[in-house]
Amino acid sequence: MMIIESLFWICLSFILYALIAYPILSLVLAAVIKRGVDKKAFYPTVSFIIAAYNEEKDIAGKLNQTLELNYPRDKLQVIVSSDGSTDRTDEIVHSYADKGVILNRIEGRRGKTHALNETVKKATGDILIFSDATGIYNKDSIKELVANFNDPAVGCVAGRVTYSYGSDATSSGFKGYQKIAVAIRQAESFFGSQTSVSGSIHALRRKLFMPSPIHLSPDVLDAVHTVIQGYRVVYENNATSLEESRTHLKDEFRARIRMGVRGLPVIPHILKLVIKHRKFVYAFQLISHKILRWTLWLWLLITLVTNLLMMNQGHLYLGLAMLQALFYCLALLGIGIGLTGKKVPGLSTLALFLLGTTAVGIGAFKAMVGKKMGAWEPGR
Repeated sequence: MMIIESLFWICLSFILYALIAYPILSLVLAAVIKRGVDKKAFYPTVSFIIAAYNEEKDIAGKLNQTLELNYPRDKLQVIVSSDGSTDRTDEIVHSYADKGVILNRIEGRRGKTHALNETVKKATGDILIFSDATGIYNKDSIKELVANFNDPAVGCVAGRVTYSYGSDATSSGFKGYQKIAVAIRQAESFFGSQTSVSGSIHALRRKLFMPSPIHLSPDVLDAVHTVIQGYRVVYENNATSLEESRTHLKDEFRARIRMGVRGLPVIPHILKLVIKHRKFVYAFQLISHKILRWTLWLWLLITLVTNLLMMNQGHLYLGLAMLQALFYCLALLGIGIGLTGKKVPGLSTLALFLLGTTAVGIGAFKAMVGKKMGAWEPGR
């Protein structure tokens, strides 16, 4: 029983630390350290890389919007990285050749990471900006991103993804999650470095680019690769990419499974890198912000099972079991209501938390049995 009790308290501590203590600690460290960035407007050459697979509905609008961004046209190279598209995506991109847009078609459909690895070889800009085919940048996003590179300590800049939220339960729950996520990212910029970036909007010094294993996500590895080379990864609140939030629970569930499949194998990879390069503070950040969250499904499961086994060990464990039961009942109720298209304040966030955590766990199990996920399907 002592082993079961120890497991219970250890796993419960992991959960509380990841969800409550680390966010608070981040805000405190940011207020105390407050390390800024020496931003200054300047205009290096930029290669703007758009990842695409079967994006015929959106690619023309994306290219038009990109070409209208407030940045000197002679300093901007636009490349579409088409991962073996089978629709009219390539044809549409070809029609923009007279405007300087470059199509880099990758045959073999080996996934986004492989496509980006290959496309960077075609890039000539000092700064690489990575985007997707649907994110709508605000006019000054490129200027705001590259201004951070005036600071020689900055190697990578994460932009802010904003969402056009629907009135559905999934959007409501995701909105609550995003508020917390953005606060942590802003705080990390002040006391350390970002632990990941968004595939929709981030910039990187080209000299720092390192190819990522094709079954892993560059959203995490671009940040890690930057830090191990001695540079900072910062957050730029004024550079935004507008996306539509997922409105159906099944789409969110599928996306989180993918996160689990790609997240589990990246853990030993990034830990090996940061420990090898003696980036121990960053390792602490990765464990606190990423790894504990990627494995939250495991800590929740162990906490639940061990608590049920100790229900007869006193009022404390009985009370904690009842609190867990209440949480899961409310979250399941939120999922049930969400499936009808309705939402209840608070329940939608609990529902998305349980749904997302469960999906990541399923994805992690798939990864354990050898599943890899390099290719992707647009979730629209």
